[in-house]
Amino acid sequence: MAGPVDWESFAVMTGGASGALTGLLFVAVSLNANRIARHPVLRAIAAQTLVLFLAPLVMATILLVPRQADWALGAELMTAGLAGGLSLLAIGRRRRAPVTADKRLTGLFDRRDTSIVVMLLFVAGGTVLESGRSAGLYLLLPALLVAFVSGVLSAWNFLLPPPDLL
Repeated sequence: MAGPVDWESFAVMTGGASGALTGLLFVAVSLNANRIARHPVLRAIAAQTLVLFLAPLVMATILLVPRQADWALGAELMTAGLAGGLSLLAIGRRRRAPVTADKRLTGLFDRRDTSIVVMLLFVAGGTVLESGRSAGLYLLLPALLVAFVSGVLSAWNFLLPPPDLL
């Protein structure tokens, strides 16, 4: 089973992609700043998307810390997942209106529940890693894929928001 050292290239790629997507989110929000500022739902979606893009960056940073023990890496991943999950729950309270996005793929990924699953996978991966099994790192892959897809679809909504939010 691959250990944390074997995940260095994955962390570098993920951290770079996360940083680039975070920058693009700021561009998308800036292009529509007036519209987003007037709508609490769009502000909450922007905050949720920011958390989803920053979570992989934090994960990559944690993975790239040299020579740390597996238990420490596991504890850091659990802490990051819990912090991200609590942030998403707080943001969800401000997002009072229902999701109005297309109910197919976009609707699935633009849900708070889906975002919370990302953070729970961080926590689960950290828990498995802390128990001495490096297989927990494999839970990061679905978490990151869902985070990136959710974030990109949400950012797309800033460029083409649902008609009732115009």
